[in-house]
Amino acid sequence: MAFYGSYQHALDEKGRVAVPARFRDVLLGGVVTKGPGYSLVMYPAPYWQRLTEERNYSDIADADYRQYLFHLFGQSQLINWDAQGRILLTPQLREHAELTRDVVFVGLNQAVEVYSQEHYDERSQRLDPEAWERIRARAAEVLSPAVGPAPEVPA
Repeated sequence: MAFYGSYQHALDEKGRVAVPARFRDVLLGGVVTKGPGYSLVMYPAPYWQRLTEERNYSDIADADYRQYLFHLFGQSQLINWDAQGRILLTPQLREHAELTRDVVFVGLNQAVEVYSQEHYDERSQRLDPEAWERIRARAAEVLSPAVGPAPEVPA
């Protein structure tokens, strides 16, 4: 299943937030962890399994890679919820994403990112056409480096 769309839910005083109903079946048994910036990332179990197989610890790896593993795995939490479909997020995860009240879940194909309303609003600012093309071209390079840069699109 591809995740898409954005959904706002309220975080309660105990740190619980309802996971969007359309995401629940796929995310149950997956993992939520720190994401880049002020986000959390929720991975379904099969995708998380693939990540764990591809990202191995090594005491001789460079410091940046070990720091990445520290954040990815160190404060990860299994995804499960109560009868109302709410997940209890750990204080460390809530602090990382600066979650206080309004929480936004954003479907991003294989994963779901979680933001405070404020950080979601910052992230979702309109992109000017030049920025859009720069990002699109970079994505094309990352996805298919052998092919080269994305073709120009006439204005």
